[in-house]
Amino acid sequence: MTNPTTLDPLGFAFRDSRLIEASAGTGKTFTLALLYTRLVLGHGDAHTAFERGLMPPEILVVTFTEAATQELRERIRSRLVEAATWFEADPQALPPADPTTAAHPLHRLRSDHPPERWPGCARTLRLAAEWMDEAMISTIHGWCQRMLKEHAFETRGLFQREVTTDQTDLINQILRDYWRVHFYPLPAAEARCIRQAITSPEHLHGHLLPWLRQRDAGLSYQGHPLHCPDLRPALDRALERQARQDQVDTLEQAAREQWQADRQAIEAHLWTLQPHLNGTRHGSAQPEKFTEVLKEIQAWSEGETAPNRLRHFAQGAFGFKAKAPVQEEMLHPAFAAIAQWQQAARELEAPDGHTEPPLKACILAHASEWVGRELTQRLRQQAQMGFDDLLREMDIALTPSSDDEAADPARHLAATLRHQFPVALIDEFQDTDPIQYRIFDRVYGAAATRDAQAPTALVMIGDPKQAIYGFRGADIHSYLAAREATRGRHHTLATNYRSTQGMVEACNRLFTHAEAHPRGAFRFRPETGDDAENPIPYQPVSAQGRQETLILDGAPHPAMTFWMMDSDEGPVSPDSYRETLAAATASRIVQWLEAARLGEAGFRPVEGEDDTWKPLRPRDIAILVRTGTEAAVMRQALAARQIHSVYLSDRNSVFRTREARDLLHWLRACACPTDEGLVRAALGTNTLDLPLETLAGWQEDELAWEAQLEQFHGYQRIWQRQGVLAMLRRLMHDQALPRQLLEREEGERVLTNLLHLAEWLQQAARGLDGEQALIRHLSEHLDADDEEFLVRLESDAELIQVVTIHKSKGLEYPLVLLPFICSWREVNGRTPQVPLRRDEARYIETAGRNDYRQAWDDADDARLSEDMRLLYVAITRACHGVWLGIAPLKSGNTRKIQLEKSAMGHVLNGGKAFESALELKQAIQTLGQDNPHIQMEPAPTPVPTPLSPLPQPVMDPARPAPDCRHEPWWIASYSGLRLGPLGDGAAEPPPAAETADDELGREEGLADEPPVPPPAQPARTHAAPPGTPLARLHTLPRGRQVGNFLHGIMEWAATEARAQDPADRAAGFAAAAHCPEARRDMLARRCQLRGLTDWIEPLDAWLAAYLTTPWALPTAPGTSATTLTLADLAPESLQVEMEFWFAATRVDTRDLDRLAQAHCLPGRRRPGLDPARLNGMLKGFIDLVFEHQGRYYVLDWKSNWLGPDDPAYSTAAMEDAVLHHRYDLQYLIYLLALHRQLSLRLPDYDYDQHMGGTVYAFLRGAGGPARGLHTHRPPRALIEALDALFMGQRPTRMGALA
Repeated sequence: MTNPTTLDPLGFAFRDSRLIEASAGTGKTFTLALLYTRLVLGHGDAHTAFERGLMPPEILVVTFTEAATQELRERIRSRLVEAATWFEADPQALPPADPTTAAHPLHRLRSDHPPERWPGCARTLRLAAEWMDEAMISTIHGWCQRMLKEHAFETRGLFQREVTTDQTDLINQILRDYWRVHFYPLPAAEARCIRQAITSPEHLHGHLLPWLRQRDAGLSYQGHPLHCPDLRPALDRALERQARQDQVDTLEQAAREQWQADRQAIEAHLWTLQPHLNGTRHGSAQPEKFTEVLKEIQAWSEGETAPNRLRHFAQGAFGFKAKAPVQEEMLHPAFAAIAQWQQAARELEAPDGHTEPPLKACILAHASEWVGRELTQRLRQQAQMGFDDLLREMDIALTPSSDDEAADPARHLAATLRHQFPVALIDEFQDTDPIQYRIFDRVYGAAATRDAQAPTALVMIGDPKQAIYGFRGADIHSYLAAREATRGRHHTLATNYRSTQGMVEACNRLFTHAEAHPRGAFRFRPETGDDAENPIPYQPVSAQGRQETLILDGAPHPAMTFWMMDSDEGPVSPDSYRETLAAATASRIVQWLEAARLGEAGFRPVEGEDDTWKPLRPRDIAILVRTGTEAAVMRQALAARQIHSVYLSDRNSVFRTREARDLLHWLRACACPTDEGLVRAALGTNTLDLPLETLAGWQEDELAWEAQLEQFHGYQRIWQRQGVLAMLRRLMHDQALPRQLLEREEGERVLTNLLHLAEWLQQAARGLDGEQALIRHLSEHLDADDEEFLVRLESDAELIQVVTIHKSKGLEYPLVLLPFICSWREVNGRTPQVPLRRDEARYIETAGRNDYRQAWDDADDARLSEDMRLLYVAITRACHGVWLGIAPLKSGNTRKIQLEKSAMGHVLNGGKAFESALELKQAIQTLGQDNPHIQMEPAPTPVPTPLSPLPQPVMDPARPAPDCRHEPWWIASYSGLRLGPLGDGAAEPPPAAETADDELGREEGLADEPPVPPPAQPARTHAAPPGTPLARLHTLPRGRQVGNFLHGIMEWAATEARAQDPADRAAGFAAAAHCPEARRDMLARRCQLRGLTDWIEPLDAWLAAYLTTPWALPTAPGTSATTLTLADLAPESLQVEMEFWFAATRVDTRDLDRLAQAHCLPGRRRPGLDPARLNGMLKGFIDLVFEHQGRYYVLDWKSNWLGPDDPAYSTAAMEDAVLHHRYDLQYLIYLLALHRQLSLRLPDYDYDQHMGGTVYAFLRGAGGPARGLHTHRPPRALIEALDALFMGQRPTRMGALA
């Protein structure tokens, strides 16, 4: 046997293929990250370094779960950053290294580089750490998917293919198509043969399921490969057998009729024979039993199945007592008919020398070939792939098709992948299957060595002793093939960093004891002799040790304890074993936790370390189990003693919980509340846990039951209007479910699952149509394994962990309890198909145990070998101590100990049977002899004493809650401010207008003017009088509609007016003033629409004059007057209907009113604002904002009618109108909005320099002395005070301003 070399991570050679065997707890991930760091630096000498330094995208790292890839990526990133920190140290400032520092791998790594290279190495490591997001660290499926996409031409695949996680629906469809294509056209007789072999497509799916899980395996029958391109020969044989079976059935029916015809005489004769018959064969030892036998025969004669003893009632088959005076039955046609029938049945079942497989096996072979082809074809048609297809297609792409290396695309692809990833690190290699190993072998060559022109390295890291995932398709023989291919290049990690010295020594003793058995510890040593090489040996490891000691009952405790379950009644049944050891384990945990509260159980630091005592906590204890049944028994025993626990397994899907099934009942009832049966089912679910008295009472009280039905009708309405999440929350609230659940054991977990499922349903409902679709969607996901997992609670981490051994792999726990470690699950006749290896090929044997016992024996032998690996995984999870429950276990009705079928039986006795419980105890004593770290003691006596509750901490009185009432928030506008006498209350203004037209309508409605007459009235009554053009609007009808009409004209003039002559580029006010055709066309259309056709000419003249009338703009004190005409304004200097939004934070309208009254026409009477509070947003629309000579102005059009002539629009009259309608507030708000906008947009904005002021244009008064203009430029201090007011502040100057 070749002994592996102890691995030195800094001296490991990156050459060719190498295998690193890393036992549990030996720092495999640490080593892998250190090797990665070396590859980045190109570390090593001429014999160990790779040819150049590599960056993360060039190093392939493969592991076998998505969670592991994320953890590995972060561990490598951390190692790169840590190494960079070491290299960033100043060589001159480093003190001499102490022995601990000198032994650190990163210190040694740094020492191998001259100090002048340290900065460069640090930069390289930092760059690699930053590049880790691009690192190729993935599962093999993820890597294959990416390679198939990147190298689509070489792999002869599609560029875009969807990876499907569940192909069940597609496979079921293919199986139905297979059934329809091949079996529907058959005649009745042949179809009957098919139905006798395989009843339905679903039945066929169940038989093909083992093959569907590993389609690279073939089917076999009695050890021979099973192929069936044509079902016809098998059908013919089945028809022939069916004909013979029909003959047997005919003879059986004839025997029934003969018995029925003379039953009384036959039974009378049999009673005369009863004292003389053999009691065992005929059941005649006692009259009562013989009566039962005759009743069974009578039932058979009436059509029931024949009893087993009936064959002894055939003519010539009777058995008599040796000394009985009567030794022969009478001759009777019924006895003769039974004999003839039995003879034909024996001839039918007798071997006929034919070796052809039966019809059922042929159907499986024929269907597997057809389904395999169809599945591949349909996946290609749908541009989809399953996870297995990723591997299969990669394997096919790498399979050489010719001997010409230059022309073979598979070899070219392999060379491309080697160039892309010169080094591959394969983690958890023991979990590979043949396809995965074949892929890496064809790319890198596990056995061959590469020449210097194409240097590569394949590093396979794993532990065959932890190969426990055979049920997922992993094949330990793939690992053994790689081990053989890398002979002479094996390395091992020899130091355990996880467990204490005592724990490691106990583990070494246990498995070296097992290694001494003929087949070795893990049962792979050939039975040809002691010198035969064992491919999976157990090699003891040394221990780094831990810095604390386990203390139980006030003293250090041995690392490994065997709890011996004594039984005075002989071997123990599995049920008794589970119940007794579960109760014993729970009782001992109660003692430990009680002792921990007294300071007698916990972890004591070793001398010289931190002297902090760590009491034992529930989270420090893990109970490892094999099955859900064991977990349930264990958790029940813990719960009975008030110990909380959490169960972790590989099948922890939220859809597998009871809550998911109960939720399905709720949805069905809420979707159809008229179905009383569905409502009863929903109310009777375990999650609601309604008392039986309540449920029964509803059935007797019609009104109460009607109330329940009405409640579910309400849930249906909520579902339809608000969604399924709102409905489920209402249901849980109505049933007080959260409060009730939190009072139950496991209630927090149940409530979390319900909320998780409700959110999942709400998300799924977005893509589904209707309630029934969502119900079907949930029902299809029940029992799903891989979509939605249980949400982990923070409280789970503090509980005792009940974990399956498979789930525990890769984890560690301070204390590990294995109460059911002696259990096993034998591969027997109840297993319909088993895996089979022949000539290095994998098959699934279909013959059945009775027809090919060797395959089932081999499968059970492989099961026991995997159980040994499970035992190793379970024991090596412990850091400080492990407890194993041992019992003289049996299965079935035997009276013998059958512990040799378990892994513990192999460890203790090499697979030999124990004759007694005493011999079992002696084997354990022999194991622990001269080893202080192993002890045996009686299993703890189960006691029902619960764990005492923790004392409730004394808490200070709760602080009074602050006033956190929600403050109203809404959107308001100027038009929503209410005018009226001052009051005491502060109400909310109405919401803001949505559009500029709505805002204008509200403003115009503030003036109580008569509306425009209806169009039916003669328009002549409103004819325009003669006069100057600017004075012609005095008789224009009044009202909101006319106001909107005039605003629309001015908006058109500012934005939409265009010269009709292509040579004239005038636009805006200038175009409206100087292009009469466009102006008249606009007015004609608008006036016709409103019945104002007589006003077309007057309005045209008015608009032309208005746009060219000089205006005097407001000026700042001490500045010269500024004039303009609207026609002088360029379109780019205008902003029409400028919308604004700004925040209003707790603005009291009375403060706003006081500021306005103090600074806008002070001392003049005006309506006050009703008290209100603005909190939210203030929005509005400014008719026109324009810029002139560097100043910005707010312009608002007003259509108010103040009198019949121009003098009515004096300055005083317009001021009265402004005050009456409180336009002063309006333009202050508009100026504040413009002020804030300019502050954000103008880099050097200054109010005094850039703000022009406000212009309110009374359109009807354009011919008056003031041209109908009311202008104002508020002082800067006022605008800043308003700004502070709307920001929720109250400036100190506000009082002075007011």
